[in-house]
Amino acid sequence: MSFEVVDKAKLPYIYTADELISMFLTAYAREEARGSTAEPAFVKQKRLEIRRIVTSGKLLASTLRDMALRMPFLDKLHPFYRELIDVVYGAQVYKHAVAKVGNAHIAIKAIAKEAITAVRTAADKSQLYKARKMYQARVIDLLRDLAPELDKLREVVIYLRKLPSVDPTLFTIAVAGAPNVGKSSFVRCVSTAEPEVAEYPFTTKQIHLGHIILKGDKVQIVDTPGLLDRPLAERNAIERQAVLALRHLANVILFLVDPTPHSGYSLEMQKRLYDEIKTSFEAPTVAVVNKVDIATQEELEKARELFNPVAHISTLNCHGTREVVDYVLNKYYVPLALEKLREIRRRA
Repeated sequence: MSFEVVDKAKLPYIYTADELISMFLTAYAREEARGSTAEPAFVKQKRLEIRRIVTSGKLLASTLRDMALRMPFLDKLHPFYRELIDVVYGAQVYKHAVAKVGNAHIAIKAIAKEAITAVRTAADKSQLYKARKMYQARVIDLLRDLAPELDKLREVVIYLRKLPSVDPTLFTIAVAGAPNVGKSSFVRCVSTAEPEVAEYPFTTKQIHLGHIILKGDKVQIVDTPGLLDRPLAERNAIERQAVLALRHLANVILFLVDPTPHSGYSLEMQKRLYDEIKTSFEAPTVAVVNKVDIATQEELEKARELFNPVAHISTLNCHGTREVVDYVLNKYYVPLALEKLREIRRRA
């Protein structure tokens, strides 16, 4: 089964309730009287009111429907994006917001239809004005009622626009580990990404993406939020984004270890996290010891005993980071690329 990815170009602009009310009233007022000057003034006024109702109602209904239809449909999205929206906003909350905004165009049409009937049957100007006020009041009440859902969709769109354009079909290296062990610095050293780097936990609030450009191809490298040593059910939304990246994107998991006290997390805690990742995800996990520029010999020796790392690096000056990427690509990417090439030749 093929899944869709989030196409940022297709994401709609989500109007606020106040913006929609302003749009509605402007469209209503923009219509001007037409017709023969010989036509009775009351009849002419009725025609104008009906035209105003039709024009403003159509504009509003089409705007609401278009916003809803251009939002991603969860059931069609790649599991990474689908579960990401569920983690951050809640799948049911999101679906409810999309459905309520989308179905509002039906209510708008019904209100307009009733208003047109009231205008046509109005016996005098007072009834005509009453029909107008009733129409406008009902539409405005409906839009104000939609405000929470519109605000929620606006949040989702802003979040998705900021999210990197992840391609689940590309070979992906996911960089994992406890908070503040140097994941963002590593990604910055080896790829096109420029994630924020700072000396405090959870600098990475969401997934960041970089690319390693190869001859005729590219590899994704994902900087994930830091993970803590606790069960998945107890993890917060930031940590669960990392879990999703590991589950749905990673071809290889690069686990960074900080042997020093600077991250605030002991080697024992990091080892428990490392063991959990190795047993919880299908992708192979490779341990790399970071911060060799400041670690003591005793700290490095203890890290070697616990993790049996493939390399020792320093992301402060990018020492050894390229060699780690070369190791990962040669061991895991090249065999897959060769297999794909052989498959293409077999089909040809």
